[in-house]
Amino acid sequence: MSSLADAFGEEERARFAADNIVTGAVILTYVTDTNPPKEKRLIIAGESYDHVTVATLYINTELNMKVFPTKDLQDLNPEFTAEGRDYLNHDSHIDCSSLHVLRKDFLAGLIAADPGRHLGNISEEDLKMVRGLIKTAKTIKPGLKKTYGLFL
Repeated sequence: MSSLADAFGEEERARFAADNIVTGAVILTYVTDTNPPKEKRLIIAGESYDHVTVATLYINTELNMKVFPTKDLQDLNPEFTAEGRDYLNHDSHIDCSSLHVLRKDFLAGLIAADPGRHLGNISEEDLKMVRGLIKTAKTIKPGLKKTYGLFL
């Protein structure tokens, strides 16, 4: 079975990928820094000044109280209802307590190979809210925030 993506050439797919590696994009990828490693949705929260890497936030189905035991940590994981957010299959939490850095070329290659991995973009309002939480997060080093334009 072929997908709609198969109708487009490599160049078009590469252009689509590059155009969609932007702040606010929601991407589905396999991550290895979770236990166990798994497919995860993530949001691009910021881009490095040299445009080589992006800082991403993980989207979690549920809030793990063992990982986020305090109210401060729980407050850094706002719940997003799936209604009106096509990139979510169910209500989820956005983990604004840590940033996960990925290379833009890695994400571009992923999307070029399978454009369906770009799930959409969060709204400007949602982006403003999560970026505001990142700025206040004491769990993220100031230098890392500054690199990705997420400092006060």
